[in-house]
Amino acid sequence: MNKRKLFQLLLIFIIYHPLFSQIENFNKIRWERERIAPGLILKSTHTYFEDTIPQNINILIVNLHKRKISISYNPKENTPTSKQALAARAIAAINAGFFNIKEGGSATYIKIEGKIADSDTANKWPKSINMTGAIVFDTEGHISIIQAMTNSWFDSHPEFPEVLVTGPLLLKNKQKTLLPQTLLVITRHPRTSIGIINRHKVVMVTLDGRTPESQGMTLLKLTDLMSSLKCIDAVNLDGGGSTTMWIKGKPFNGVVNMPCDNKIFDHEGERAVSDILIIK
Repeated sequence: MNKRKLFQLLLIFIIYHPLFSQIENFNKIRWERERIAPGLILKSTHTYFEDTIPQNINILIVNLHKRKISISYNPKENTPTSKQALAARAIAAINAGFFNIKEGGSATYIKIEGKIADSDTANKWPKSINMTGAIVFDTEGHISIIQAMTNSWFDSHPEFPEVLVTGPLLLKNKQKTLLPQTLLVITRHPRTSIGIINRHKVVMVTLDGRTPESQGMTLLKLTDLMSSLKCIDAVNLDGGGSTTMWIKGKPFNGVVNMPCDNKIFDHEGERAVSDILIIK
């Protein structure tokens, strides 16, 4: 084998091998662990990445043998994650997709219980360079993370009665995806993400930001984090001031992370959103 061919193979290995997408010293992070309910565990840490960058991370580990995840959506009015989750009788929730802050409703394709809120989906939800992933639920409620398809494809596939297009897609079959070089990707922000570890285990992640106490991540680093959590597939959800994790019965109205819409590192900066992922 000549040197050029060997170099090309090595380059492919470095780019695509999952071992090269791990958070440095991830196994040394100290986590607080709490059993919320059968099939639901919360892990939390306020730590430093790369020794200098403060991060505040909360992770819900969901056992799908005992718990069910679904989408809750209000197309008419944006409401805080905590309020939506409580109304849906959830035991935990995170914010989900991108939405119209001024007028309400999803900014991407969304289908709930086989129904689409707007029939002209091609015009209402145009294709976006960042929206490369989708969370889909089959008729038995099994969750998958796939590459975003066209609106008409989702319209014509009743085997997926619940769909949320979001993105970018971060991991597929343990491999990093090619991320667009947009501000959403390359800038540090608070982040929300969901990842599938196996058919029966899902992680839902919030990572706070925009404060000195927690700086947030680029999507390149978020991809590394989801890989370090052993996710096979993972996708980015709406972040920034929307990033919220809620657990029933917790202090601060159930908000366990530090939403930043008030620009303070506390539990009070929750933003009203259109859709959330709930756990029952």
